[in-house]
Amino acid sequence: MGLRLEMLDDQICTIGLRYRWRNRNPFGSVYFAAQAAASELATGLPAFLEIRRIRDQQISMLVMDIQMNFLRQARGKVYFRFDQIHLVRNAILRAKGTDDAQFCELTVVGLDAQTGDQVSTCRITWRFRRRKSQVTY
Repeated sequence: MGLRLEMLDDQICTIGLRYRWRNRNPFGSVYFAAQAAASELATGLPAFLEIRRIRDQQISMLVMDIQMNFLRQARGKVYFRFDQIHLVRNAILRAKGTDDAQFCELTVVGLDAQTGDQVSTCRITWRFRRRKSQVTY
């Protein structure tokens, strides 16, 4: 698909996706699945890194729901911007302290790189849960 990490810090994760033959749909724009994958990566990468920082417990993560709205055709380069990393961090910390699953609904905005126009919005619900200790014999 050609996903590229453009920026990642403590507050923002941005994934770039360029319109190419691999991710082109028959209607002349970026295929919806490529946009969903970019959105999932924009939310999942910060979550994965946050979980890696917690070394004393293992936390599992799973996408539970994805909802996308497409506002215009995605052509050229599109940036998928996620700026709710603090919500991910809080959900993971809650999961660390309890056996109950923690759900976190996050929003990613797809922006045309040339015009800055919004091309899509994606709402992804992640589940974070502390893994039960494995007993080995």
